[in-house]
Amino acid sequence: MGVIFINLPISYLMDLSTNSSSNAIIEDPWAAEFGEYLPLCRAIQTGDWETAQEFYSKDKDAFTRVLCIVGYRALHYAIGNPENILLVENLLEKISPELLPELVNKDVLNPLHYAAILDNRPAAEVLVEKNPYLLFTVDKRQYTPVLIAVINSHINTFCYLLEKSKQHVALISQINEGSNYSNPFEGEQGVLLVGQTILAGFLDVAYGLLKEYPELATKKSDKFQSPLWCLAKMWNIYPSAERYNFYQRCVYSRMLLLHLLLYMMPHIKHLHEDKVKHNLARKLLNFTCEEIVKLKSGDQFKNYADAFHVAVLDNIPEVVDKIATTFPQAVWVYGAKGHHFAQLTIVNRSENIYNFFVHKMTYDKHIHTVSTDNEGNNLLHLAGKLAPAHKLNKVTGAALRMQRELQWYKEVEKIMRPKAKEAVNNEGETPMMVFRKEHKDLRQEGEEWMKKTADSYTITAALIITIVFAAAITVPGGNNGDTGKPIYKTSPSFIIFAISDAISLFTSTTSLLLFLSILTARFAEDDFLYKLPKRLVLGLVMLFMSVTAMMIAFSATLYIMFGLDNSWVLIPIALLTCLPIASFVTLQLPLLVDLIDSTYGPGIFLKGSEHRITS
Repeated sequence: MGVIFINLPISYLMDLSTNSSSNAIIEDPWAAEFGEYLPLCRAIQTGDWETAQEFYSKDKDAFTRVLCIVGYRALHYAIGNPENILLVENLLEKISPELLPELVNKDVLNPLHYAAILDNRPAAEVLVEKNPYLLFTVDKRQYTPVLIAVINSHINTFCYLLEKSKQHVALISQINEGSNYSNPFEGEQGVLLVGQTILAGFLDVAYGLLKEYPELATKKSDKFQSPLWCLAKMWNIYPSAERYNFYQRCVYSRMLLLHLLLYMMPHIKHLHEDKVKHNLARKLLNFTCEEIVKLKSGDQFKNYADAFHVAVLDNIPEVVDKIATTFPQAVWVYGAKGHHFAQLTIVNRSENIYNFFVHKMTYDKHIHTVSTDNEGNNLLHLAGKLAPAHKLNKVTGAALRMQRELQWYKEVEKIMRPKAKEAVNNEGETPMMVFRKEHKDLRQEGEEWMKKTADSYTITAALIITIVFAAAITVPGGNNGDTGKPIYKTSPSFIIFAISDAISLFTSTTSLLLFLSILTARFAEDDFLYKLPKRLVLGLVMLFMSVTAMMIAFSATLYIMFGLDNSWVLIPIALLTCLPIASFVTLQLPLLVDLIDSTYGPGIFLKGSEHRITS
């Protein structure tokens, strides 16, 4: 007899493995109670209606009874195969519509729940047509079919079930109170539906739901957060113009241009989609805040507090700006560890929120800068603490991580009063003492990273010096026996060789000295901010110039020896010369770019924060 595979609970599968010994015979769990229905299960799964009818002719309850240990009925098996829609219709002709809500498995999933899980819209359509009350049934978790569909991000089935649920919502009034039915647009069910719709990315649908049921914008579920919280949590997947490069920002910010370019440059289609999604997200944010404003002060706090906290942690300035503008008291919302808005921003290293705090926030800024947390730490103490791991990991290399931490400390120092640098917390520590203690291991890792990097480049630079110096005293083509001067001294290729060899020697020597200066540095904390990265950048630039000049000199030598009479030799020489240069650029350029961007680039902080906050 063949085996019918179904989705068994994990706990049940574990029981099968743990309760059996190596010599035990594992019995078929269906054999005793359900063995006679295995052929029916197989027939339904394979679409064999004739065999299924034979069972029905012998047992009129065959299509409604439990067929396996997890409670599946005939319709569950049929819905499991999307190609079995004809068989689903045949089964429904044999089953009374009133019985459909009662055909549940052990998880209280009826056929429509199952169709929502599997994204089987055709099956959902025939089930709803047969009994629309199925739309409002709940499973063991109190989830309706439309909620199950959106949780699983099945947009096709979700949209259908949503439309039909709205169409038949009046049926709820005809159902007895206390039964296993629920209105998906009211109370906790409604909050869950809107929230999950936002989390699934269906913003247009979520906006439509809130416009139709505005009361859902101001409700919180015991099991789930508010729509505003869900929107804040998902905001980063709807990027604004600031997330793109210059070219993309130009296109993104001009909708008319974007529409025109869509026809000529299909690859920028994602920019249009991102623009539409971001605009929808902003409309949702504005609408939700407008509804929350209508509540009493205490109820307002319950709706925006968690969302504001999430927006600060996730570094979302648009959401923070909107909530702080609409609810000014939000900046004094305290997190789980007793940190308010500005403190939480610095502890979490949310640079976008910090820029908002320094440059856009127009009230209470001075109070934030002089306030302390429960441990007596001011903002500079908090800047001295080690950043969260997920923030540090965004930066390449321990030395650059140390540099980023110093940049944060120096940036916060700019907005603090001079005496804040000497203030002590409850442990008697100044901000710099906290910084040194928290970053002791990172400083050590940065020192090791710098030394290993400089050491490897030192070897390369020394080898280049040896090669190009030897080439300088071994003139290609030899010297004139009478005068001692190079034979090809007037040849353009020889001049190129001489200049390139000299450049390579000078630049490699310079890079060697720079790398040696890193190896002998004292590696104080402040050295990681500018001095050490600057030396590494200059050393890498000199080394790159040295490698390039060396390859040009070598190519000129080959041309002098073999190409003066055969000009075609220049082509393979040029191609081969590009290979090591391209390899060096490909392998080392990312590090060089990171170093230059981190040391000389615009940085993560907006300009103009050089003055202390005084109001």
